[in-house]
Order: sequence, then C-alpha cells, then structure tokens
Amino acid sequence: MLLIGTMNWSSTRMSGMFQCPTCGGSQNFRLKSTRPFLTLYFIPVVPIGGLEEYVECRNCREAFEPVVLTNHLLPADTPAGVETPNQNEQAFEKDLLSIIALMMVEDGHVTENEITIARRVFENMTGQTLSREQLGASCSQVQLHRLSIESFLATATQRRSHEEKLLMLQAIFGVASADGQVSEGRMQSLIRSQRLLEIDEQEFETAIAATGQWLS
Repeated sequence: MLLIGTMNWSSTRMSGMFQCPTCGGSQNFRLKSTRPFLTLYFIPVVPIGGLEEYVECRNCREAFEPVVLTNHLLPADTPAGVETPNQNEQAFEKDLLSIIALMMVEDGHVTENEITIARRVFENMTGQTLSREQLGASCSQVQLHRLSIESFLATATQRRSHEEKLLMLQAIFGVASADGQVSEGRMQSLIRSQRLLEIDEQEFETAIAATGQWLS
C-alpha cells in the first residue's frame, strides 16, 4: 500500500536582530523559507507549492510576515541584497482573505457554517468570487506560515486605512459568530484585534452591530 501525504521543507535564509512586535524589544530572528512537498512513504518527492517565507522570533517563537523586517529590522543588521515587501503593495483583498482564514483555523477546526459565512463576507466586501478551493488554500497557507491573528495584524494594520481596518474587524466577527455564538477564546481574539487595529470602543461596537450587512 502506498503511503501518501504532505510535509513542509524549510530552511533559514538569514538571521539577525529586529524589534519583535510581540516581545516589545530587540530579539534574534530567522527569515525562513518553506515549501510543501508531496510525500511517498514519508519521503518528500514532489513540491506542490511555491517557496514561501516567514520571520520567526527566536525568543517568543511567534511567526510574522517578512514585511515585519521593513519597519522592525535594526539598521546594523540590514543585509545587502535582501528585499522585503513594500507594505503598501499588498492588496486589501489578500489581507482580508488572510484574516478570514486565520479566524477559521484559530480553534483548530473548520465548520460548514464558517465556510459559507467566510465566502459570503469576502464576496460582499470585495465584489470578487471566492471558491472553496481558494479559501482552503488560504487556510493552508496561514497554517504553513505559522501565523496567528495577532502576529498578522502586527504588520497588516500598518498598511491598511481606517475603513479597511473596520471591514477586517467585521470579517473576523462574522466568521467567529458563524455557528450562532462566539466562544470565549474567539471573543478574546476579537478584543485583541480591536486593540491591534487601533479601533476605539464605540467604533468597535458600531462595527460589530453593522456586520449583518455583509452576511446576506
């Protein structure tokens, strides 16, 4: 019988010091490259995705988008020939899909209600279609990068307008409440998201109350 599965290959491209958004101080980091492989008898044989990168803090072990180095890399450690993404070049639609995927996988399982609401919210907010396959790929990608909602927002919030931040918060709440109620863990994620998105209490309550407009 053939044993077929997937595994992730990773390597460290560079390391140095940066200001970790989670630790709040100077820490060692590693910029890591990763690629998923199809395995046969637990041996990686075929790459099934492109090369992806993430930054890992060696103190808290939190993972961040490479763009974190644009604003948090210490000058003395800036490596020659290594480019980091321009934070303004990343489309809002991509960030919106990432935050939706992160909330979906946050509790370790995904329900059909979450899939339905996630697609509906994304399509209503952007006017673009979102297939189950695209949504599934995004969920796999954020898990591959070991991102959390907090580590993603630590960089994404810097490139988004206030209106876009409110939409992202509504998308998070829409997915969190897809099964009829918001768990304690997800409520805590919402509160932390409010803080990271720099949304005050009144705007938070107003945005949550208006989330229904994206659900029909």
